[in-house]
Amino acid sequence: MPTILEPVSPLRIAPSLATLPRPARCAAFVWIALASASAPLAAQAAPTLAEHLVEALAEHRVVALGENHGHVELHRLLLVALRDPAVAARIDDLVVEFGNARYQDVVDRYIGGAAVPDDSLALAWRNTVVSPNTVWESPVYRGFFEAVREINRSLEPPARYRVVLADSDVDWSAVRHRDDLAPYYDRASAMAGTLRRESLLRGRRSLFLAGGLHVARRPRVRVSSAGLPVAEPTPVVLIELHHPGVTWVVQSMGRAGELELEALTGSGPARVVRTDARPEIAGIEANLATTLRDRDGARSDVYGNARLPDVVDAVLLWDPGEVTLLEAPASAFADDAWWAELNRRSLLVRGVPMDERLRGG
Repeated sequence: MPTILEPVSPLRIAPSLATLPRPARCAAFVWIALASASAPLAAQAAPTLAEHLVEALAEHRVVALGENHGHVELHRLLLVALRDPAVAARIDDLVVEFGNARYQDVVDRYIGGAAVPDDSLALAWRNTVVSPNTVWESPVYRGFFEAVREINRSLEPPARYRVVLADSDVDWSAVRHRDDLAPYYDRASAMAGTLRRESLLRGRRSLFLAGGLHVARRPRVRVSSAGLPVAEPTPVVLIELHHPGVTWVVQSMGRAGELELEALTGSGPARVVRTDARPEIAGIEANLATTLRDRDGARSDVYGNARLPDVVDAVLLWDPGEVTLLEAPASAFADDAWWAELNRRSLLVRGVPMDERLRGG
């Protein structure tokens, strides 16, 4: 019987997966599939990513890995790399976008092996400031926490990973008006500040896992309604302001097929390529390597004349058949109380209720 992690046709997006069980069992299923797939990946693709992490962390304190959200194969590959003793010896902290810093103590206990109720753990990714966006309900994120907990059981205490929740510490129970969220929308500052406080300033090394837009070396520049250019710095930009040269940026090109750039599409096992190593990659305009679009559908001009090496140091190239973007299953919304809270948030933020089709209806 095929699993949800098997290679499929190019850029398959699994929308609702309504037949999956409740979220906890769904995530467990993802973790079992991840574990069972480790052996063949370790023999093929994992050393490429693991060796690159080890090499980069020999010279830099932070490796920022930009993901396409819900990319099953990327998470599987990363977890195999984290099992490599050489990687474990280099990385202290796994700093992630998909967690509210308010729940750091909960995740510390869970990753440390303590018994934590499932609904308490889920608050870490359900109560981020991007809610009611349901991107973190993809099973790969719950699976990440479960996998790191399992990996730590095989490591001696000094070598165990700490998962650091980097997103804004909003308290949704105190949010009654849309304006209540305003102090928490500067996510770049929140993520950069958390990484500095919890890792860099403690003399530790970290892997920063976030969406691709958050790891660029250059700020995005947009024109405001008043016609003025406005720069949007990324966490990496802000970290470099305080600690020049500390970061190394790798962008996973899981959605390269949408960009129609053959140089950013791989074949066979995923591999990491420095952006300055090949002329056909070094010459790519940075604007062409992003899926950002304006409201009219046109490609966004946010990087000006910058080339790809100005924005990221390396790219992780994927065979199109190794890209599965897994969205939230309907089972994630089965609980009526949670669905009611999502509707409250959606009405508050967007002015419309949640789409009932998310529940499989």
